[in-house]
Amino acid sequence: MVAPIVLVVLGILSLLFLWQRSRSSSKFQAADGVKIKLSVKREKKDYTVEQVAEHCTAEDAWIILRHKASGERRVYDVTDYLEEHPGGESILKHVGRDSTEGFHGPQHPATVKVLVEEYCIGKVVEHQVLQPSAVEQ
Repeated sequence: MVAPIVLVVLGILSLLFLWQRSRSSSKFQAADGVKIKLSVKREKKDYTVEQVAEHCTAEDAWIILRHKASGERRVYDVTDYLEEHPGGESILKHVGRDSTEGFHGPQHPATVKVLVEEYCIGKVVEHQVLQPSAVEQ
């Protein structure tokens, strides 16, 4: 009589553990199947187009996207997203440069606009203002 009760209690505890674990996961799947990763916000920096162009490989993939609402050109480090990209390696065609046109294409669901913000590392500046070095002062 005690054994079935113990098994039921252990089963309930296991289900509660799994439920709680799934709720605290840093990733969740949106209704359209796109996985969205939530994490701590990164410090945003300013980059030139030339700096972004240096990050043009599968091992180091940055893209520029023009934000639809603000018009601001933002820089995204999508290196960690490459394996998850539903379009496969098509994303590699535009690494190191502006990918706005392809990004806003009909192939992307609305949730991609939320997803991409996870990878934003800064914005594009036309000319980088260099701080004077200690030697010049």
